[in-house]
Amino acid sequence: MKAELKKGSINQILKGTDIYEAGEFLDSIAMVVKGRIRVHGYGINLVVGSGCFLGVRDLNRGAHSVTYTAQTNAVIYVFPSSGAMSDIRKIMQINKDYVALMVSGLHRSLAEQEAAYEELQEAAQGAYELVDRVYRKCQEISKETGAYFQELPALEKLHPFDEPQMLSLDKVHYYQACAKVPMDVQKAFYGSSAEICLYHVREQVDLLHQLHDYSKSLAEYLELMMRHLILDGRNLYASVAGFALILQRADQDAGEVMSELDEVIDRINVLEGVLMKRADVESAIDRAAMEETYFNLLNPGRSTGNALDVAGDTLALVETSDIDAAELVDTLGTILAFGEIEAGEAEHFETLVGQFEALKDKESSSDEVRNLRRSLMKAYYPIYEKVFLKDFYSKEDTPVEVDLFLRYGFLSERLLREDLIEDLLSLENGGIHQNGCQVYDMKEWLQAIMNGDRMPSKNEFDLDYEENLRDKVKNKEITSQQRDGLLKDSEQKLHFEVTNMFRITHRLVSGQIVSFVPFLYTEGCTALEKNFLSKEKICAAFNRLRRIDFSAFYREVLFRKEVPGIKKEFIQQEVCPDVILLPTVGSKDIMWQELSGRKRNTPGRLLLPVFLEGDLDKSVVHLTGAFRWELCRTMQGVYWNNIQYKSLTSEYSDFLQFYRKNRELSDDRKEKLKLQIQKHRNNSREIFAADYSNWILHESQGGMLLSKPVREILATYCPFALELRQNLEAQPVFQNAMARYEREKGKKLREYDLKFRVWEKDRVDVPAEIIQTKEFYEK
Repeated sequence: MKAELKKGSINQILKGTDIYEAGEFLDSIAMVVKGRIRVHGYGINLVVGSGCFLGVRDLNRGAHSVTYTAQTNAVIYVFPSSGAMSDIRKIMQINKDYVALMVSGLHRSLAEQEAAYEELQEAAQGAYELVDRVYRKCQEISKETGAYFQELPALEKLHPFDEPQMLSLDKVHYYQACAKVPMDVQKAFYGSSAEICLYHVREQVDLLHQLHDYSKSLAEYLELMMRHLILDGRNLYASVAGFALILQRADQDAGEVMSELDEVIDRINVLEGVLMKRADVESAIDRAAMEETYFNLLNPGRSTGNALDVAGDTLALVETSDIDAAELVDTLGTILAFGEIEAGEAEHFETLVGQFEALKDKESSSDEVRNLRRSLMKAYYPIYEKVFLKDFYSKEDTPVEVDLFLRYGFLSERLLREDLIEDLLSLENGGIHQNGCQVYDMKEWLQAIMNGDRMPSKNEFDLDYEENLRDKVKNKEITSQQRDGLLKDSEQKLHFEVTNMFRITHRLVSGQIVSFVPFLYTEGCTALEKNFLSKEKICAAFNRLRRIDFSAFYREVLFRKEVPGIKKEFIQQEVCPDVILLPTVGSKDIMWQELSGRKRNTPGRLLLPVFLEGDLDKSVVHLTGAFRWELCRTMQGVYWNNIQYKSLTSEYSDFLQFYRKNRELSDDRKEKLKLQIQKHRNNSREIFAADYSNWILHESQGGMLLSKPVREILATYCPFALELRQNLEAQPVFQNAMARYEREKGKKLREYDLKFRVWEKDRVDVPAEIIQTKEFYEK
C-alpha cells in the first residue's frame, strides 16, 4: 500500500506502507519522528529510526532510487521539496537542529551500508571458493572411482567477483567517527553554517550511491552463484547429490561426497540469508524437494518420488538427456505429428501460425489481425485435445516439446526467444501438492478428468456435465440411453472440459481480451522463470492466508455417520479448493466454482495463469473473497440475500442496498462506496472481494480502511485467527467489531460443553469430526 502524504505536516504511517517508492518523482523529503523505516531496493536493505531523513540521498537526482517502507507504525514530518540540494537551506531556516539530525542519520546509514557491502563481498568470495573446490573435488573422485559425475559447463567458466575500483574507505571511516561525536556538539557544528552542512551531505550522499552501486554488482554475482548452486535446471546441488547416489548404488564409499554436499547446503543457506538481509533479494528455493533429496540419500530405497531431479538417469551411470533450446527444431511439426493431426487440419494450422509469426505487430487491433487470432483460437483447442489424448494413451515417455505444449502453451521455437525457451526447460513441475490446496497444471487436470478423479467443470451457463446432458434429453437432442452412455464416456467429459472451461477461461486469465492468442510468443512474455507459479509458491500463499483467515475454507455440513447416542449433528469441515493453472501468461484470477457437485463438502475450483504477471498474495486473497461469497450464497440457497436469515451475503447485500440511509457512514464514506460500486459494475461479489482484500491485507495489521458496518460484518463472518484478534483487541474499533463474533462463539462453546457432558455421562465415543468442530469454535 502506498501512503498519501500531506506536505508541510505530520503524517501517521501504518506498518507495511510504502512512503516513497523507487522511481517515484521526488517532490518531498521526510523526517522520521517516531518508528522504524526500512530502506530497500535491489542491493540495499537497511533500517533507519527517529531523527533520520528519507529521500535526502536522492536530492539533485529527480527521483527516488530506493523504496522506504514503514517497518512499524510510524510518524513522519514531510517537507515539500523542489528536488534540489539547496532545499536543506530552507529546512535549516525552520530549525537548524534538523540539519544536524540529517547529517547524523547519514553517518549511521553510511556505516550500515558499508557493513552490508563487506558482508556481500565476503559471501561472494566464499561462494566462489566453495563452488570451485567442490566441483573440482567431485571430478577427482569421479576419475578415481570411475563413477559418472555430471559435468556443468557453466562452472568451468566461473570466475571470482571482479571487484570494482573501490572508493577510499578513509572517508567512510571519517564519517563513522563523526557519528560518535556527542549530538549537542554536532548540532552546534552543523547548525552553525549551511555551507558546512551542504558539503557533508553532498559527500556522504555520493559515498552512499557508490556503495549502493557496488552492492548491486555483488548482488548480481551472488544471484548467479545461487543459480549455479541450486536454482538452475543443472545445478551443483543436484549434481553432487546424484553423484553420491551413484556411489551408493555402486556400493562405493560416498562419505566424502556427502560431506561436500553438506557444505553446499550450508553455503546455499548462507547466501539465501545474506541476499535477503543485505540486498533485498528473495531466492525461490524449493526446500521441500531439497530435503527430500537429502532424505533419500540418507535412507536409500525409501524415496517418495518428490525429490529434486538428481541427474535423472545417472542411476544407470549414463549422462542425462537434458535438452537445450538449440536442440528444439520444428517444434510445431513435432507436436502435430505426435497428435496424428490430419494433413489438411495440420497444414491449415501451420499456415495460420506462419502468418502470425510474420506479423510485425502481433498485438495489433486491426480487423485483419483480429480475424487471424480468431482463426488460430478456433483451430487451437481441437488440436490441443487430440495431442493430449494421444499423450494420455501413449505408453512411451512424453516428448519434451509435447510436454511444454500441454503444460505451458509452448508451440514453436520460432515464436519464442531462446532465453525464454531455456526458462521453460528449467522449470520444475512438481507433484500435485496436498499441503493445503491441490494444484494442477492443465495437463494434470485433464488427466484427472480422464481418470474419473474429477468431474468436468461447469460451463458458461453454470451447468455441469450431468446437468448439460439432462438439458439435452429435455430438449430431445439426445435420448436417455445416449445420456447414460455419455455419463461414462471419459473422452466426452474431456471434450466438455476443453470446449467449455478451458477455451473460455484461457483468454480471461490472460487479461488480454483483444490481443490474446492461446500460445506463448516473445512479445507477449516477460520473465517466464520469475513469473512461473510453482505449486510450492501457490500452497505457501494459501497457507499464509489461512493463518490470517482460519475459517476461509470451512463450511457447515451434516454429520452423516451413525453413532449410538448422537443424533443429528452439524460439523465444521475444511475443504480446500482445487487450483488449476492455465497454460498462458496472464494477470487475472478466476473463481470458477465454489463446489464440484451437489454435495457441500466438495472442493471449489480456482483458476490462475501458470505465468502470473502480478502479486500472487493479492490474487489469492481476491480468489478467496470471491469464493467465500459464492459458497455462502450456495449454502443459503434462495435466502442468500434475505436479511431475515443472517449470513455474510444477506447482511452485506442489505448494507449495499441501503447504504445511502446508513447513519454510521459519513458523506465521504458514502461517496467512496458509490465509486467502488461503479468500479465493479454493481457486482456484489466483486465489491465484497475488494473489501475482503482490505480486511486481510491491511486491517489484519491494524490499518483502518473499511467502514464500521463492513468491518463488523467481516469480523463476524471472516474472523481473524486468535493471535491476530488478541493483538487487535486493544483498539476499541476492532474490539467492538469482534464483539458479536465472540458472543456467537461463546454461545456455541456453551452448547458443546453441555453436549460433551451428556455424552461423557452416557459413555459415548465422540467421533473425531465432532471433537474437531468444538476445537474450531475455540479458535
